[in-house]
Amino acid sequence: MRKFILICMLSLAWISGVIAQEEWKKVESEKSKIRFSIPDQPIVQNKELNGISIEVFSFKDAVTVFGIVASDFSKVGIDFTYSDPTEYYEEMKAGSLVSNGTILLEERSVAYQKMLGKEIEYTQMVGKHEYTYFKRFFFRGKYIYQIAIGGPSRMKRILLDKKNLYFNSVEFLQ
Repeated sequence: MRKFILICMLSLAWISGVIAQEEWKKVESEKSKIRFSIPDQPIVQNKELNGISIEVFSFKDAVTVFGIVASDFSKVGIDFTYSDPTEYYEEMKAGSLVSNGTILLEERSVAYQKMLGKEIEYTQMVGKHEYTYFKRFFFRGKYIYQIAIGGPSRMKRILLDKKNLYFNSVEFLQ
């Protein structure tokens, strides 16, 4: 009987997650060659820095912060298909951890669509509250993608559920 109840509870949790994601908005950028889903329409900003075109997608709800930064290195002649992105990854990881009180909790490799990426998990104090962030880095063609989600550490279970929905919704376009 306990197994049956456990299976029912897990099924309800899974169905709730699927229903919650159906309400999310699909966002696609032909410019940055990416598609993903988030709870609502993001703020989109376009910037240029040292010849690198950057498209930033951000959204914040009551608890969670979502973000994607797509950096196009076409104008500076870098193609990550033919070069080692380690130096770029290390710089971006260091930039993510630069704030006072930021602690790197974990670093791991993640695979997606025949690509190897990196994921870091870190905590940071925001006011008097600790926040946990997950950030993935992918190097694809002439692009670097930074995909992030964060929220209060005290709500980590909810954050992990949203993280899985969010990261699993990401698609890279041709």
